[in-house]
Amino acid sequence: NGGWTPKLGAGKCHVTCGRLAFLVMLAFSAVLCSRPGVWAQLSRGDGPWLRGAQPAEPLALGRARVWQTAKDSGERLAALGELSFATDFDFSGPVVDVSLVTRQTIEGFGGAFTQASADVFKNLTSAQQKMILDEYFGEHGLGYTLGRVPINSCDFSPNTYSFDDVSGDYDLKHFDDSISQDRKAMVPFITAAQEVIAGRGAKLQLLATPWSPPAWLKTNGQMDHSGRPCLKGERERRTWAAFVSRWVKAYHQHGVPIWAVTVQNEPEANSPWEACLMTPQEEVEFLSKHLGPKLREEHPEVKIFAYDHNKDHLKVWADAILSNPNASKFTDGVAYHWYTGDHFDAVRAVKEAYPDTVLLASEATYERYRWHPETTLAMGDWSFGEGYAHDIMGDLDSGSAGWIDWNLLLDQTGGPNHVGNVCDAAVMADLTKGEVYKHPQFYYIGHFSKFFAPQSKSLGVKVTGTPRYDPISPVRGYGTCGGEDGLQATAALRPDGQVAVVVLNCDDSPVDFKLRHGDRALKAHVPARGIQSYLFEPDRGARHF
Repeated sequence: NGGWTPKLGAGKCHVTCGRLAFLVMLAFSAVLCSRPGVWAQLSRGDGPWLRGAQPAEPLALGRARVWQTAKDSGERLAALGELSFATDFDFSGPVVDVSLVTRQTIEGFGGAFTQASADVFKNLTSAQQKMILDEYFGEHGLGYTLGRVPINSCDFSPNTYSFDDVSGDYDLKHFDDSISQDRKAMVPFITAAQEVIAGRGAKLQLLATPWSPPAWLKTNGQMDHSGRPCLKGERERRTWAAFVSRWVKAYHQHGVPIWAVTVQNEPEANSPWEACLMTPQEEVEFLSKHLGPKLREEHPEVKIFAYDHNKDHLKVWADAILSNPNASKFTDGVAYHWYTGDHFDAVRAVKEAYPDTVLLASEATYERYRWHPETTLAMGDWSFGEGYAHDIMGDLDSGSAGWIDWNLLLDQTGGPNHVGNVCDAAVMADLTKGEVYKHPQFYYIGHFSKFFAPQSKSLGVKVTGTPRYDPISPVRGYGTCGGEDGLQATAALRPDGQVAVVVLNCDDSPVDFKLRHGDRALKAHVPARGIQSYLFEPDRGARHF
């Protein structure tokens, strides 16, 4: 079948809230999902990926529309039909309670426009390129509105480069304002995405992140790795801040406005690829004295996010930066990564301490070594989709404003990557065969990004009658979700006034549950290793649990 993951479907039956009718609906949808021979064509760019997955006409009051992805059913963001709410009823089992108590604003979801992703995209056929753009960014796709782009090279660049490699050029007279390296593939990829997003009346918000200053500004004299301190002195810090501002200007001049920058990617990591070590105090000083003033003077519209590293130290860095009056006045938010595990308590603690600060999950991916023995390039690893959904849910429920995946697209090797740090991605391409594959992460992210539109408000959700993973237990690897997590859910109030709820089951057994909103409820069923999105009109009386 051309190496594609199982097929999509669009069951259209209307059902009551009983489990039997729900199972009949699932079976009907699964039949529609099983048409053979379709995906061998589509893998080469001859048609859409998400048939039947787009929210349609307005819902009648008291009805909920359902979309589903499940490991063994064949459904991938499949539209299943509608369920009916009834007056609340007694139920023995998990209950998902959705209030109308609004919390943080959701900025959106997206992925990173690395040079690796852009180079792979450039080598696809025009039909495949259009399909990827439509399905990531288009009206009937995942609806991405966030992106991330490196300043200078990163590990997912075929080679190391900066935009001013002339040693001692403190006035940046030799800065490459043409951004010639990035214009080969990255800028065209970004501008193509911008056009698709603009076509549906939205805009792409880009987060720019430096991995390393030019080698001549650093104490170790190279972009890979980092000395301690990273930058030689005050002159070098001042020049590096000017460099970042100049880069923002150059991108804007080439049609790519920048929404926000982070101070430094993974400032605690002395990586074998591009790196720049900073302590919290060093970031406070650089932000206070150099980067903050420079960006506010030259690009006041650009937001600044601090930290941009793992959640386990998020509170320490947030306290250091946000409690400092000189640094906090330049800080719009704090960004973080997922590579030390859940740590949702850390995200929650920062949001509670600094409620006006925007929190943003800015990077997550699975390194290739995490593939299970049965994983293939064509099918991907199902647990990766579950891990993404678990992390998105935990972050949103803890106060995050959005979630950005790492590489949008990689080749069959998990690169290109100049240090062999190969990874998985939601979309992979085998350039030797001319085929493109969607991995489970794609569908799982879509259950949030398609339904939680930008400017949605996160809602209070309570799930009872289900197991909960104990974080005091031995720490799990990042992106882990299993039966011990029980039934999970998150919700948002969309700008169009509808409520969207996402329900996740990482267990090997199906779960019957009650979805309750105010004085009404419905009985639902989520299959083993499945995720669902529900959409319905709110009960304006459902203010509290």
